[in-house]
Amino acid sequence: MTNDNYEIWLEGIERVKYPRSILPDEIETLIVGGGITGITCAYLLAKKGRRAVLLEKGKLGEWVTYCTTGFLTQVIDTDPTKLIKFFGKEKARLILASHLEAIDNIENIIKSEMIECEFERCNNYIYANTKREEKKLIKMTEAFKKLNVKCEYVKDGNLKFSKFGYIEMPNQAKFHVMKYLTSLAKIASKNGVIIAEDTEVLNLNDKKDFVEIVVKDVGIIKAKEVFSATHNPFGRPSFLTQKSNIYRTYVLEYKLPSNSLLQSTYEDKLEPYHYFRIDKKDGFDRMIIGGADHLNVIQMDRELNFQAMRKYVKETFEYLPYEEVRHWSGVIAEPIDGIPFVGKLKDSNIFQAFAFSGNGMTYSYIASKIFLDQTTSQINIYSKIYDIKRKIPWRANIFG
Repeated sequence: MTNDNYEIWLEGIERVKYPRSILPDEIETLIVGGGITGITCAYLLAKKGRRAVLLEKGKLGEWVTYCTTGFLTQVIDTDPTKLIKFFGKEKARLILASHLEAIDNIENIIKSEMIECEFERCNNYIYANTKREEKKLIKMTEAFKKLNVKCEYVKDGNLKFSKFGYIEMPNQAKFHVMKYLTSLAKIASKNGVIIAEDTEVLNLNDKKDFVEIVVKDVGIIKAKEVFSATHNPFGRPSFLTQKSNIYRTYVLEYKLPSNSLLQSTYEDKLEPYHYFRIDKKDGFDRMIIGGADHLNVIQMDRELNFQAMRKYVKETFEYLPYEEVRHWSGVIAEPIDGIPFVGKLKDSNIFQAFAFSGNGMTYSYIASKIFLDQTTSQINIYSKIYDIKRKIPWRANIFG
């Protein structure tokens, strides 16, 4: 057993280096952050012939993107019954529709660019561990169907490890995030986007008609607009960071015998909940399972949380032989009302996108497309829903 952290997504990757060259003094669009959101934005801008510069203080994909499990799912972390309660039926329908549309568009990009990233359509299963969870799943199924989400509640199905019912949701997906990200970066770079790794943005000064950017070891450059694709809103202003809480999640990789479980994605409804994917590999199945989330400000012995995860795996899959390969932890930003904040503040030239909860793979596309449409004066039906300036009613507080 090894503890290689998130090296799982770096194995077999040919890393292209993007050293900093001389940066233009004035640019059209600056992207801060080279995770999946920043790279997706760079790709979309490049395909539209827009000039952009992307600055990443470390390496592309480093930290948050590395820690993902690579789910592409319409099932977001916020319960559909809460979505209806917080936003109303029509907005809740659009929220879930935006994720299915994101999966379709990511698949279209993969096919059109012929990207080899292990993209696979699959079912997503939401399963119950207890009778209480089973009752919750029945209510969730009813809510999903009200929102035009294709799914079925199955009382007695073929999930060997589940003693209770589950929701089966077809046409979801999973992929290898770093193979996808590195391919998009290459395409964006070939199409004129300037990418610079090991280049830290120290400050963004929002002026009337431009943004003044302070870059470490470079100095000051100017941009007409900035897309902030950092995990937290850039600079962590309190009036924005108070709209979300940071949680730490724990992930383990296991080897299972071939054909042990369906090649799909799975999640339960415990609190904290668990989620995993099964991938068919050469001679074995791979399980990547996460959970044991807690507020990151709470100092905990991480090994105890990994032990809790191991106990859950042992109890849930007691009939299976398995071998732990590695484990790692990461952070996720949970928005106060269950969906992220995407857009510009009033009279600002800085576009923010943050608090993606556990759904960063699909939100990376949703946020980037909203930015692209705004900067090219196109209508985007999702922009008002995710607007950073939206009012949050008192009842829409998932932490309360």
